[in-house]
Amino acid sequence: MSDWPFSHSDEVRFADLDTQGHLNNVSFLVFVESARMAYATTLRREHPELTPSATFTFMVVEVKISYRAPGHFTERIDTFLRPSTVGRSSFHMDFEMLVGERLLADGYSVLVTYDPSAGHAIPVPQPLRERLIADGATQR
Repeated sequence: MSDWPFSHSDEVRFADLDTQGHLNNVSFLVFVESARMAYATTLRREHPELTPSATFTFMVVEVKISYRAPGHFTERIDTFLRPSTVGRSSFHMDFEMLVGERLLADGYSVLVTYDPSAGHAIPVPQPLRERLIADGATQR
């Protein structure tokens, strides 16, 4: 997975299962969000100015998940992330979820840089834009 600059690993818990004993569709999103938050934590360590505050945060505005295979209790899921595009005030984050070589799901989320006190989107801060591009994003 060398073309994926970030990965996060987690185990399927009993609470993540549906009544058939498979990873619940909603839980797929939880695994993706956990990986996205781990990526954001890494960014904040490198760029403290990107820590969400009263004047700057991220907002998820869209998520697309294509379910490819079921997940099962106690399996270790590796979620791989990479930014794919960055615009004026938003960026796309692609993901793949795998157990070993088995693809469970893939898709993307769209995040907007947002000023909560003003109530509107703001341009992607330059340090974040530079990091997203370094991790593979193209500008649109």
